[in-house]
Amino acid sequence: MQEEASHTPRRWEREPAEIPIKLVLKAERFKADNSAVTVDVSLRGMKVKTNLTLIPGEWVGVVPKGGFPHAIPARVVWAREDEMSHWVFAGIEFLQTAEG
Repeated sequence: MQEEASHTPRRWEREPAEIPIKLVLKAERFKADNSAVTVDVSLRGMKVKTNLTLIPGEWVGVVPKGGFPHAIPARVVWAREDEMSHWVFAGIEFLQTAEG
């Protein structure tokens, strides 16, 4: 007999998207990863793949590549390192978004 797992529905639909981005860590004197990429995105955040060590609650700036002049303020919600590839996968929540 299978047990039913409880599932909390997401507030915002995610869309798979591999977009090159730059992640900037404010706490590390603006240490950055120019090789970061999104895995999926939603209105409120994104899942990213990066070489940076990220800590839940930490502030990051997300800079889309292609001439966008400012970092989008965000915070790390969760982070896990993939043991095989050593990439860090993390959930990032945007701090200034309009809920609409």
